[in-house]
Amino acid sequence: MSFARLITVLILSYCSIGFSFAETRSLTNNGTDQPPLAIYQQALNYLLGRNGSEKSAEKAAELFKTLAEQNWSSAQHMLGNMYFSGNGVEKNDLLAYKWLSIASRNNIRLAETIYEKRKILQNRLTKNNLQQVDHWIAEWRPD
Repeated sequence: MSFARLITVLILSYCSIGFSFAETRSLTNNGTDQPPLAIYQQALNYLLGRNGSEKSAEKAAELFKTLAEQNWSSAQHMLGNMYFSGNGVEKNDLLAYKWLSIASRNNIRLAETIYEKRKILQNRLTKNNLQQVDHWIAEWRPD
């Protein structure tokens, strides 16, 4: 499956899931006057090169990371997928597992979507790596 198709499937599945309550609140310190949903939409525009935005997975990853660090589960999900595939960021199974796990913890509906990918990552990571990332997840707090 191509990355563009994967992103389209993820977006469509996410749209059917809907935003969690935490994602409807305003975020603080997001570095912009835009509401979080507008930032998320801009990230998708960069990722897909739509609505007059240049196609830039790197810019999309930056915006997703800003929202992910503010505890936006949909952005955590997208950022985890980007680390999983190496799109816009350097491929990193530890960070992919971290962000997908945090997204799963924050949004049970996303957890169902993410389950298989987390299993793949668990098989790729060593026991020590899993312990390390589980520690990161346990200690992680939103900015």
